[in-house]
Amino acid sequence: MRPPALISSIPTGPTMVLIAIAVIAIASTAHSSPFAEPMRGMTVSCPGYGRVWGSKAFSQSLADLSTLGVNWVAIHPYASIRTHGLVGFTAAHQTGYLARAVQRAKHAGLYLFWKPHLAYWGSFDWRGSIAFTNDASRKRFAKTYRAFILDQARFAQEHKIPLFAVGVELERLTHYEEYWRQLIRDVRHIYSGKLTYAANWDGIRRVKFWDALDYIGVQGYFPLVDKQPPLTLADLRKGWQKPLANLRDLSQQTTRPIIFTEIGYPSAPHAARQPWKTRSFGQNSAPKLRQKLVEVALQLLGRQDMIAGMFWWKWIPGRLRGDFAMQPPEIRSLLRAYWTQNSSSNQHSTEQ
Repeated sequence: MRPPALISSIPTGPTMVLIAIAVIAIASTAHSSPFAEPMRGMTVSCPGYGRVWGSKAFSQSLADLSTLGVNWVAIHPYASIRTHGLVGFTAAHQTGYLARAVQRAKHAGLYLFWKPHLAYWGSFDWRGSIAFTNDASRKRFAKTYRAFILDQARFAQEHKIPLFAVGVELERLTHYEEYWRQLIRDVRHIYSGKLTYAANWDGIRRVKFWDALDYIGVQGYFPLVDKQPPLTLADLRKGWQKPLANLRDLSQQTTRPIIFTEIGYPSAPHAARQPWKTRSFGQNSAPKLRQKLVEVALQLLGRQDMIAGMFWWKWIPGRLRGDFAMQPPEIRSLLRAYWTQNSSSNQHSTEQ
């Protein structure tokens, strides 16, 4: 039996109801923010223009990823880009598969990072080479790219997507600072989530508008060593020292946390020197080196207080193998060891 003093101190009636509501509200708030814990992310990519995101195969991928400790998924709706600057796209709400993707992700309990891409194939070498030599092309790009991003931002707002990228790897266009600042202001008028820009690993210092965003986005394909395998875990950890020091300095200067908007490695002997480069035809695979690279990244990046999270490149539904595919059993084991609850990440290692 409780002491009489305690019993008499417990409120009843309307007061008790109000207290209960307040407690529930506080508890809900404590767990409602998508940003309350580190982003353990995976980019779910696609063959073609993304219809797989609306399929049952996407749902199966999300279920698989959840068992590995993934709590965020990035997808990258496409627009086309022409050499004369025209950005062509289908309105997000007209695709059907994008809305289905959102619903499937929500059903799986995963947060979405919306990362619109320009499909440069047939027009440019890669997104970082997109540039224009005349005013007409620049103006055409500025107008049509803005229309694409604002359309995607409206969709993201409508579906309460918490994280959005205003651009990806547009390395030769970031010097148009006022354009980007105005675009970011326009996006914020219609979108209430968090914003980032995904800069290539060697271009993060050229971006002068980090202060207008919530996160510094990094496509984290940093070269770590300049020698051939075999490489040890210690070699790879040492290789991360300079990039991490640079990122820490940038984060402190801008007072913005870092997100690895992409990070990944091919299964190739050059993966530690040129991680952005796919394996050439006939080249030997190097799964052990890749396994070490993934482990060191999980080990080191998860310990940095300036890093809010990371998104691995990549996972394609129904496709188990490929240069950057994260589905091989040894890679899944690493993700599960470092990202699931109660894992002993300090003890798990492919090599001491």
